[in-house]
Amino acid sequence: MMCLLGSSVLNFYAKFGKLDEAMAMFDMMPRRDLVCWTTMITGYAQSGRPIEALRVYRRMQKEGIEGDGVVMLGLTQACANIGDSKLGLSVHGYLIRREIPADVVIQTSLVDMHAKNGLLELAFRVFKNMPLKNVISWSALISGLAHNGSTGIALELLVEMQDEGFKPDLVSLISALLACSQVGFLKLGKSIHGYIVRRLEFEQVSGTAVIDMYSKCGDLSCARSLFDQISFKDTISWNAMISTYGIHGHGKEALSLFKQMIETNIKPDHATFASLLSALSHSGLVEEGRYWFNLMISKYKIPPDEKHYACMIDLLARSGQVEVAQELMNSVNTEPGLSVWVSLLAGCCNHAKFSIGESVAKKVLELNPDDLGVYTLISNFFAMAHKWDEVAGVRKIMKTTGMKKVPGYSVVQVNGKQHVFLMEDKNHNDYKHIMWILDQLDHEMRDTDYVPDTEFLVLNFEEEVNR
Repeated sequence: MMCLLGSSVLNFYAKFGKLDEAMAMFDMMPRRDLVCWTTMITGYAQSGRPIEALRVYRRMQKEGIEGDGVVMLGLTQACANIGDSKLGLSVHGYLIRREIPADVVIQTSLVDMHAKNGLLELAFRVFKNMPLKNVISWSALISGLAHNGSTGIALELLVEMQDEGFKPDLVSLISALLACSQVGFLKLGKSIHGYIVRRLEFEQVSGTAVIDMYSKCGDLSCARSLFDQISFKDTISWNAMISTYGIHGHGKEALSLFKQMIETNIKPDHATFASLLSALSHSGLVEEGRYWFNLMISKYKIPPDEKHYACMIDLLARSGQVEVAQELMNSVNTEPGLSVWVSLLAGCCNHAKFSIGESVAKKVLELNPDDLGVYTLISNFFAMAHKWDEVAGVRKIMKTTGMKKVPGYSVVQVNGKQHVFLMEDKNHNDYKHIMWILDQLDHEMRDTDYVPDTEFLVLNFEEEVNR
């Protein structure tokens, strides 16, 4: 009786998010049955506290209590939230070994967990083997694919989902919008926008997702028009639009919109200032950037994090104020991250600040970056300084680690059809005509006395000679 009463009170606390109070009572209980353990595990998992959920489960194991399907459901949610693929596989294996019945809810949770952990093939396999699927099952897989860059498959599944008689929900549609933004598929993005307006409520979440899609597909005017149509704008909506202006290099417009946000009495957060500072950096608005960075700290009491410092150092370094950027970096209480050092190195490279740049480049190498572009930047810097031994050393690191340059590509939509242009690829049907147009443009530029900056081309050539 006492155990039943205790579990009821635990459930009450958990439902209202009072997990600390629930845990205090849980610890005082002389006897705890499976229901009590399940309540705490699922409560923590659903409240966005996955680490605590896993701790409770480990305590449960030590006491010799075996979990059921509901416990496993809480664990899959926890594994998905922290991105622990190894533990996620263990949970999945436990379900199979113990032959715990897996209904559509548990199977959907497994799809979601594996997809969020990047195990897309396994997520797809679980999904395909499900005897019964619902809208949430489809949405979980579409979302996982879109967030892991498998945009084409995600969009194909959206169509297949409707062919199977399921109506897309907001999660699947927002995931499809993300997929469209990743490949610049504006036409399909517009269709999804129309579907949301006709079938669902166009509110803050969907509105912000649509704005982001138009922004990344290059339709800035449409993004702003939609932003103005949102009746109640929260911080996320404002941040999305400020970021949109920044992406397109419209720093003054981003600043103007930021001021409008303040006038509406919406308090900017750390993400707002990160978007604003990034926009000002891309537009070279140095004084404005310094002013709002200082005001962020003094007036809004927001301590700068790595993103803010990276934006400020990029802003200063881009404008040639590399020494000032270095002073700002030295004032940081914590050890600056890789992005901050790379921003400073890029400024050194652009403005030939060799004395500062050499120590910065060596620091970046110490951080063991896994981005080939960073190594290319370091190599170019040393080449500019004519330090060929260092260039050879960087190239050796790149070869030893087996890094390969992912070919660059661009996507253009013409008359509703996607055209992908891969670097050095000559397979496009109109390749010869495109090259003829480019040749004509080259002649026109030369006729206007335009002189291309070939410095880096020469340096790269010298690298090849000295390999």
